[in-house]
Amino acid sequence: ILQSLNLKYNRIRQGMITQEISEIVGGAEAQK
Repeated sequence: ILQSLNLKYNRIRQGMITQEISEIVGGAEAQK
C-alpha cells in the first residue's frame, strides 16, 4: 500500500515540477 501511494505522490510531484518548468520557460520566452 505504501509503495503505490509513494508512486502516486512521485507522479504528482513530477507533474507539478514539469508544469513549473514549462511556465518558467514560457515566461522567459515571452520576455525575449
